[in-house]
Amino acid sequence: MKTIPSLFDHLDNLLEKITGEKDLRPQDEVEKKYMLTQGFIAIIFLIAFGIVAKTIDAKMVLEFSQVFIFIMLTGMFIFYRARKIDNLILVFKISMIVVSSIYVLRMGGLFTSGGMFLLAAQAVTSSIILKKFWRILVVVSVFIVSMSLLLAFQPYFPTENALTFSQNKVIFGMSLFGVTGYIFFFSLFAVNLFTRMEQRETQRQKEMNDAKTRLYTNITHEFRTPLTVILGMADSVKNNGQENIAAKMDSIIKNGKNLMQLVDQMLDLSKLESGRMSVNKINANIIPFLKYVFQLQQFYAEEKHISMFFSAGSQSYELEFDPEKTAAVASNLLNNAIKFTPEGGQISMNVFAEEDLLCMEIKDNGIGIPPEKLDKIFDRFYQADDQNTRKEGGAGIGLAITREFVQLMQGSIEVKSSAGVGTVFSVKLPYISSANKPDLKEVENHPIYQERYSDTDNFSPNHLNSRQRLLIIEDNPDVVGYLKACYQEHYSIQVAKDGKEGFNMAVDEIPDIIISDVMMPEMDGFELCQKLKDDYRTSHIPIILLTAKADIPSRIEGLETGADAYVVKPFNQQELLVRMRKLLELRKKLFQRYSNGNGMQPSSDPVLQKEDEFFRKLKETIQNNLQNEDYNVPELCKDMAMSKSQLYRKFKALTGKSVARYIRTLRMQKARELLQTTSLNITEVGYEVGMKSLSTFSQIFKEEFGESPREFLNHQAEKAI
Repeated sequence: MKTIPSLFDHLDNLLEKITGEKDLRPQDEVEKKYMLTQGFIAIIFLIAFGIVAKTIDAKMVLEFSQVFIFIMLTGMFIFYRARKIDNLILVFKISMIVVSSIYVLRMGGLFTSGGMFLLAAQAVTSSIILKKFWRILVVVSVFIVSMSLLLAFQPYFPTENALTFSQNKVIFGMSLFGVTGYIFFFSLFAVNLFTRMEQRETQRQKEMNDAKTRLYTNITHEFRTPLTVILGMADSVKNNGQENIAAKMDSIIKNGKNLMQLVDQMLDLSKLESGRMSVNKINANIIPFLKYVFQLQQFYAEEKHISMFFSAGSQSYELEFDPEKTAAVASNLLNNAIKFTPEGGQISMNVFAEEDLLCMEIKDNGIGIPPEKLDKIFDRFYQADDQNTRKEGGAGIGLAITREFVQLMQGSIEVKSSAGVGTVFSVKLPYISSANKPDLKEVENHPIYQERYSDTDNFSPNHLNSRQRLLIIEDNPDVVGYLKACYQEHYSIQVAKDGKEGFNMAVDEIPDIIISDVMMPEMDGFELCQKLKDDYRTSHIPIILLTAKADIPSRIEGLETGADAYVVKPFNQQELLVRMRKLLELRKKLFQRYSNGNGMQPSSDPVLQKEDEFFRKLKETIQNNLQNEDYNVPELCKDMAMSKSQLYRKFKALTGKSVARYIRTLRMQKARELLQTTSLNITEVGYEVGMKSLSTFSQIFKEEFGESPREFLNHQAEKAI
């Protein structure tokens, strides 16, 4: 009694090795095993069928065997390669019925074909593996229709290929015996497969429940510890006043960050499970970026007096990579190494190229991982619950997410470890070179266009390049490299290495937006922001302060100096990009008040008040010189104490117009006012607004208002009547 179950066990184990699929749906796995086994057994039966047919000289049966062997081999190959096979099985079963019916027809009908219709009946009985009723019904319907047609039209079929009486008996007996055994074997086999599937699903559910139990236990522990510290410190601050308040706040912030990291990991896990996680690649040198991520982790290593070393096979690996997920992978592995490396230990990160792969190796001399647990550390919610690892905490999510991210980027991750010696994690990502991508070098300054009094003369600082200008003020070259890698496809980027250089560059170049570090030599970010906002040449530029100082007083200080946003390192690339875009959009809306050149309503907004002051001075200067025909942009620049490029960019940011066009608009507005309110003739009005050529004055007036000065006066006279 144990022979058949034992056979099925061996067969199932063999099929496990053959299929090698670990991520198939249970139903697909069962169907694939069933069809591969069925094909193999059918081929053996068909070979025997063909040998008998050749022995008794049944040529049509021999041909049928050969054709069916080919069909079975083709089907096995397709089923082995396919992942979703429900519909393939349906088509295959119908094909078996149709082919069998064709050979029955060619042999004279049901009664002279050696019972070959039984092979078609086998296709019906084995369709039970499909499970879904409608698919089984389709197969049964095709069989019934085929057999009914064969029976109804039997008298009309040709009989030259019909089997003799003795041949018919032999083939019918073999078909009946073979198909009966076939159906019996595969009925038991299907039951065994479904039973095993249910057992595995039960085991999987048990493992999932155990994993969830571990997760809830670990999460509870992970939340309880920092919350205990936060609540305890908050209570201490409340009861003990200002005693050691800075250290207590640091402890609260640190534990709050730990909670935030845990929440972020849970959200990432949710996105991965729902399939909403996508890969967003940039083209850049990955080395400065990885150095930036590495340096952010050094702060935590210093607390345990751990030495950290970064090395690279080259200082330039230009390739496509996803910065967010690459940062998460490197940060998780470094953080894990720091967590399980004792005080005074060492951690190294080495980056190098290997054929078409970029390799990252993170090595530590920490507590190591026992060999029997190496294959489980990437499982979700798994923890090695021994004395050494449990005290370090963790919810068992970080390494699982790391592997998911690496696989999402089509890479691989491996680990080698020895207990008490150390651990080496190796990450390999596709090295897709960006050699054929757009040049990544810093964009040169745009030349300034000379303007004339013409409609085609609208100055645009983006004439050569449609992207807006971003000034990065940062003393860390790795952070600069990372920022450039993230945003060089969106902005024309300029770089200053400290606050003093950044201020001078901002005044000279008038960028569209600025990202500045806070802690810098010469001039820190707070002072820089204050000076730029106080200078009317740069007061309109949005400024984002980017810093590792996450405490509330630093944030408040930054915002009080006029910063438009305060972003904490490590920042989210997409979030910072959206912040920049929204600030530029908001600034554009705010300054629509200046675009028509008319008067402005007073504002209580300090930002608008400063720009209103600049604009009033500009307009007053131009109006005081309207009679001067030679008064132009260079003269206005002198009166405003600004260079031509400064005035152009500042004015363009405020109005979207060129300065020359604005001067012309003010001249024409003044001319229309004089024509309405005085008795001066057209020539005299032209002189009053610096236009001594009557034809030029008339042409420009018409372009501005849609009618000539004469037509304007005539319309005014008609209104007066």
